[in-house]
Amino acid sequence: MKLKKDITFIYMDSAEKSIYTPLAKEAENRGYKVKLTDNIFEKCEIGFYCQHINFPQYSKFSLIMLHDIIQQYGNWPDIWLREPWNKYDIGILPSDVWVNNWNQCSHLFYARPRVGMFKVGWPKADVVKEIQNGVYRDAFYKKYGLDTSRPTVLYAPAWENDHKQDDFVQAMKQLNVNILIKQWDAPRDKFPQVVAAIEEMRKLHENVKNVTILPPATNIFEAIAVADILVSEESSTMCEAVMMGIPAVSVSNWLIPDVTPSRFPQCDYDFVVKTMKEDLSTTIAEMLKNYDKYKKKAENYSRINFSNVGTSSSMIMDIIDDCVTGKPIRYEAIQPAPKKSGPFSKTMRYTVYHVKRELHDNHCKKHPAMMKVWNAFAKVKHMFDKT
Repeated sequence: MKLKKDITFIYMDSAEKSIYTPLAKEAENRGYKVKLTDNIFEKCEIGFYCQHINFPQYSKFSLIMLHDIIQQYGNWPDIWLREPWNKYDIGILPSDVWVNNWNQCSHLFYARPRVGMFKVGWPKADVVKEIQNGVYRDAFYKKYGLDTSRPTVLYAPAWENDHKQDDFVQAMKQLNVNILIKQWDAPRDKFPQVVAAIEEMRKLHENVKNVTILPPATNIFEAIAVADILVSEESSTMCEAVMMGIPAVSVSNWLIPDVTPSRFPQCDYDFVVKTMKEDLSTTIAEMLKNYDKYKKKAENYSRINFSNVGTSSSMIMDIIDDCVTGKPIRYEAIQPAPKKSGPFSKTMRYTVYHVKRELHDNHCKKHPAMMKVWNAFAKVKHMFDKT
């Protein structure tokens, strides 16, 4: 297959866009025509995807990587049942943890990219080497007026709801710390309630002493680089903090509103310190008192699990270059297990997911008349479900 040096990165929000930023820069440096778009139906020569639902059939050649590094944690190891990668040419994994997940599923047809799966790293972290130094930290502290004599505790949740930010601020006000807040840059049209909650919390805390609220579009690694501890619930920011050797805390009784009723976080990863919101202040105080112990644990986890930090974008573009020129890919693909069929029930679930997504997320969204039929059918089904 002959490919032009023309690559399109498809994203939903600024968080996904920041994953692509170092990749796009590397592609431009290599002479590629580069486009970033939020049009999931964009026709591409080389399409790069990271969302949960994509349509790579609109690309001549396609690559897929994770939306975040604890993606679908509750469904590990098999995230590919709901998000099949067999329709892409190249799959990119960030760490040994993800290689282990895939090794347990690589015998299943829907988990296997057509050309191969590669452990490359996490391109979003390629900025780490540039910002993880004292000069950057000093400049950041000066820019935002942070007290250099105090440790900095960063709040970066997956979701803002139920006044979680206020829980955090009230707990941190009991300590002698800089209180740093980085919220998700949520698309207003897709998540109006989340945006409203973030705005409510901003107005509540923007003039509180020792509280610094960062623009939501800030690259999370820029915030982590100046933090001593990160606090969240089940966000991938905890993985990203540990990747940089920064201890992370999960508040176990903060709710996650992605289902109704809201659920508690799914956070049993061994690299995170767990606490309750009532004990958050005490937990942070103890961690700061014994900081070297917690930082060493985070650094050890990062060293074991994450590779190619700072060079993954270059490696991904090496793979794309080889595919464009038709040369053998210079990096060894992860060897899959021999193909075998999974349980019939899994195959049926995969088929149902696939058909529903093609009908609703592809055809109905492109054709308003089909969407009207879909919505009418859904209403009838809901009426029968209630009876």
